[in-house]
Amino acid sequence: MPDLETIFKRIPMLPSTRIEDLQVKRLSGFTNHNFHIKGAHADWVLRIPRAETNQFIDRAIEAHNSDIAVLMGLAPECIWRDNTGLSLCQTLSNTRPIKPLDLQNSQIRESLVSKLTRLHQCGAEFGGRVNLEELLTGFYQLAQKPQQRLLKSSYHKAKKKIKNLAQEDGVPVPSHNDLVLENILLDDTKRIWLIDWEYSSMASPYWDLATLCNAADFSHKQSAGLLADYQRQHHTLKLEVLIEYRYIVKTISACWMAAFNHKDPGA
Repeated sequence: MPDLETIFKRIPMLPSTRIEDLQVKRLSGFTNHNFHIKGAHADWVLRIPRAETNQFIDRAIEAHNSDIAVLMGLAPECIWRDNTGLSLCQTLSNTRPIKPLDLQNSQIRESLVSKLTRLHQCGAEFGGRVNLEELLTGFYQLAQKPQQRLLKSSYHKAKKKIKNLAQEDGVPVPSHNDLVLENILLDDTKRIWLIDWEYSSMASPYWDLATLCNAADFSHKQSAGLLADYQRQHHTLKLEVLIEYRYIVKTISACWMAAFNHKDPGA
């Protein structure tokens, strides 16, 4: 558990603020420690990066990409940040993480797809670029030997799929790259917000779609439905490639978890 009073001294808005004068609520998060801080003149989300995250995350790229997302109305405003990933963001009132059941609601699903399409087609140049093979191999090699043995079969299968999809990847677009359900917030007007842009970069449009399908545990039919909604404005993607991408993204995620847990055993 981070020492919040020590952290407060690093933040210009909070140097003399006492914990007892605030309502502090722990929020969910794996990569970071997150807190909702509320007081007489404060209503913010404080993000404290866990140890070693800067080995995986370029904070300058994150700041650049998330600022673009704010301007597009996709993400809440970041009030203050430093180069270690410590940040203070505007709280989004009356929001909650989206649930798989929400995606059966056509209005909510269409709103999310609209946000995703808007992001992918905005024409902005995000910092960073996904290289599937580098990510897969890099995280796999950082895992401990017992974990590597467990992941070996899926690792080699994913590596083969990446090679086979080399010509199907699509033109890189601005992408969130971490569309787990906890990073998709729904407010009481059914407006969608995307948070935590740490891994955002230029990537294949399949990446965000595959991550979302995996996070929601979509069936083949549900994946096809999501792609059909997306294809109304983007007609070049293929369902068979999305299914292959789901396997690749799932394997990269498993390797990342193994590498991150090894590098930050206290997380």
